[in-house]
Amino acid sequence: MPIEQSGCGTFRTKPVPRWGLLALLALGLSAPAAFAQNNLSGVSSNACPSPQEWQQATLMQLAAWAEACDDNAFFHAHRGAQLLAQSQTDAAAVSLEKALLLNPDLPGAQLDYAQALAQIGLQGSARAILQNVLQRPDIQPNLKAQLSTVQTGSAAARVGSAPLWQWNGLIQTAYGRESNLNSATHTDSLTLYLSNGPVTLGLTDNAKPVAGEAFKSTAALQGVMRGAGGQELSVNLTLAAKTGAASVNGNNRTAEGALKYSLPMLAGNASGFWQLTAGSTEFWLGNQTAYQDQGLQLKYAWDSLGAACKWAPAIGRIDQQFPQSSTLNGVYTYGRIDWVCSSSKNQETHLALGGGQDKAQDISRPGGHRERKDILLRHEQIVNMALWPVVSGQLSAWLRYAHSQDKLAYSELLGDLKSSTRRTDLGLGYWVPVTKQWHIGLNLEATSQKSNNTLFNLKNSSVYMGVRWAND
Repeated sequence: MPIEQSGCGTFRTKPVPRWGLLALLALGLSAPAAFAQNNLSGVSSNACPSPQEWQQATLMQLAAWAEACDDNAFFHAHRGAQLLAQSQTDAAAVSLEKALLLNPDLPGAQLDYAQALAQIGLQGSARAILQNVLQRPDIQPNLKAQLSTVQTGSAAARVGSAPLWQWNGLIQTAYGRESNLNSATHTDSLTLYLSNGPVTLGLTDNAKPVAGEAFKSTAALQGVMRGAGGQELSVNLTLAAKTGAASVNGNNRTAEGALKYSLPMLAGNASGFWQLTAGSTEFWLGNQTAYQDQGLQLKYAWDSLGAACKWAPAIGRIDQQFPQSSTLNGVYTYGRIDWVCSSSKNQETHLALGGGQDKAQDISRPGGHRERKDILLRHEQIVNMALWPVVSGQLSAWLRYAHSQDKLAYSELLGDLKSSTRRTDLGLGYWVPVTKQWHIGLNLEATSQKSNNTLFNLKNSSVYMGVRWAND
């Protein structure tokens, strides 16, 4: 499972575990026989060529006949088997899924579909399909024995030996410049409403934005343990720091940790998984803790291979604490839905919409309860430069938008002002591999925060160039 790191996304094919290799061997021996006995008989169509013609056709010819044979389950099963043999796994899974939607009672297609799912990484769904095939009364005894051996051997291996963890790591450091290194308010003055009338105060120079250089460093570690039935437990740890800044408040550190438990589910030919996540964050400004949180999230993700986009709704709760100003503490409860679309292995687009209520834990919190809405749009793509292959790399672009609306006036000194704040973050990154594990790259980011409360106005732009090491 790849490390989830903002600005550092990569595209990786999930490895097939040892049980999967055994299953693929058994399926490779048995599926053609099952296919021949179950899938190439009784086919007739005026528009669609005969099964004998399918056997002699190339993948290109089969693709050309796909529309004419659109309602022929046997054709899609045969085409899926051929695509699978050519290692075109994603396309094979789509074709085999269509065959099973048209005719779920095709054991050969079921076996090929299980093989495709295993290669993609959906081992739990693959095992569930194999188990369904084993329950068929018409399955050949020798084939049943082979599949049973694979299932039993896999379970015994998991029970009889200690669970194995797979670890991935990432280290990145970059040097750059920011226009607002100290995250200062982007305003020259502030108007206060006193008993004798409004008074406008000018901000001192040390309260204004300060440009400067700094180092940004990130270290991330992820461990994944897979269990019986496709269950998965993962641990994610991330440390990030900005150091070397000459400006006061320019240096900070962030630590994040998450524990995730995933349980695969299978319904017909669609698959997915439940995921429960417990996480925590701590943010230090200088040497003092400025922010902490602990959260829980429950998500269900659909893994239907027939659709270009997969989606996952989630609900969650985050307890937020501000040790230096406890009146700001709150509890954020939210709903969220994610869409992830992949037209190929080389590109992926992620859209997330979320919103909820941040309830104040102290009735005296400035602004009281707060409504929040969030949008995330991220696109990652492998760029192949035909003329200059040496600069081929991974392009990442992202947009985050957030809106918060206070229920009460923020402060009597600011009048009857209920803060409404909108924040937009734009980013662009390009990283080029130097070796298998080492990359060099550039990140550009811009932040704009606008509010009717001038205390919250903020602008910043940054450029960082660095090096990354990733062990995957």
